[in-house]
Amino acid sequence: MALALGSLVALAVAGLMVVHWTALASARLWIVVGLLAVAGFLVGVMLSVALGASHAVGARVRQLREIAGDLGSGDLSVRAPIEPFDDLGSLGLALNAMADRVARVLQAQKDLLSGVSHELRSPLARIAVALELIRQEFEAARAAAPGGENRRREAGPQLLTDILEEVALLERHIQRLLEAQRVGVDRVLVQRANIVLDELAATVLRREQNRLDEQGFVVEAQFGAPGQVLSGDANALDRVLSTLIQNVIEHTADSSAPSGTQAAKSLRVETERVGAELVVRVLDRGPGLTPEQCSRVFEAFYRTDASRTRNTGGTGLGLYVVKKLTEAHGGSARAIPRPGGGLMIELRLPLPGVKMAKETVRMKLPRGGLGDV
Repeated sequence: MALALGSLVALAVAGLMVVHWTALASARLWIVVGLLAVAGFLVGVMLSVALGASHAVGARVRQLREIAGDLGSGDLSVRAPIEPFDDLGSLGLALNAMADRVARVLQAQKDLLSGVSHELRSPLARIAVALELIRQEFEAARAAAPGGENRRREAGPQLLTDILEEVALLERHIQRLLEAQRVGVDRVLVQRANIVLDELAATVLRREQNRLDEQGFVVEAQFGAPGQVLSGDANALDRVLSTLIQNVIEHTADSSAPSGTQAAKSLRVETERVGAELVVRVLDRGPGLTPEQCSRVFEAFYRTDASRTRNTGGTGLGLYVVKKLTEAHGGSARAIPRPGGGLMIELRLPLPGVKMAKETVRMKLPRGGLGDV
C-alpha cells in the first residue's frame, strides 16, 4: 500500500509538470521533475518496507506472547523461534533455555519422588511381614501361657498392633504420593471405558458400608442419573469416590458440632445430570470448613489445623488426588460449606459427545438436598 502511495505521489508530481510544460520549458526544470518522481517512488518503497517490517515484528511479538502463555500454563514442550537472531530471536532463545531448565527440574523432582517412594515401600513390606509373624507368635504364646502371666505378655501384642498400624499408615502415604505424582505430573489415565455413574457410586457405597456401620454413620443415597454413561478410567473414579468417603469417616469421627455437642455422623451421596455434565455430591455433618479453607482444600499437602492429628494422620494429598483425577476426566471439583454444618464436595464430569451450554451452571448451588441430612 505504501509503495502504491509513493508511486501515486510521483505520478501526480509528474502530471502537474506535464500540464505546465509550456511554462517550464528549460532543461533544468525537466531534471527537477524527474528527481521529484524518483523521490516519490523511493518514499513509497521506504514506507512499504517500514510497514512490512512493523507487521513482521508485531507478528513475532504476538507469537512470543502466546508461547510465554503456554509455558506459564505448564506446557513445557513449546519452543520459541530464534530466527532471525535479532533482539526478538535472543528473547526466544532465553525462553527456550528457561523451559529446558524448568523441565529438567520437574523431571528431577519426579524421579526423586518415584525413587524415594519405591525405595521406602520394599522395606516397609518386609517390616510388615516380620511384625505379623511376631504378632502371631505372641498370640500363640499367650494362648498357651498359664493364667498367671505378667502384663508384659499382654502389652506385647498391642504394641505390635500399633506398629502395624503405623506401617500401614506409611504405606498409604506413599501410595498417595505415587498417585499425586502420576496425576499431577504425567496427567494420564490408564484406560478409558464406558462407566455408568450411578452403578459405580452404588458399588463404592456397598464396599464401604461395613466401615460406615462400624463408625455409626447414617447413610443416604440419592441416585438421580440412571443409565448416564461417562467415558473414563473406572479404577480412577472408584478411588475418587472411595477417597471422599474415607475423608468423611476420618474428619467426622470424634468431631464436635459448633454447639460443642457430638457431631452427627451422616453421609449423603447424590448424583444427577445437569446439562452436559454429571454431578456427584458427597455431603457430611462433620466440622466443616471455612470459605477460605474450601478454596485451598484441594491444594497439595494442604491440611487444616483440625486435621493435623495422629488419628487422621492425613498427608493433605487425598483431595488433591481427587481434584487431579477429576480434571484428568475433563471435570472439576469444589468444596462448599454446608448450611447447618458440615461440608459438601461436588464433582462435575462432562458427558461424552454433549456440548456445554454458553451459560455455565458450574457455580450454581444445587437445588435442595443441602439441608436434608
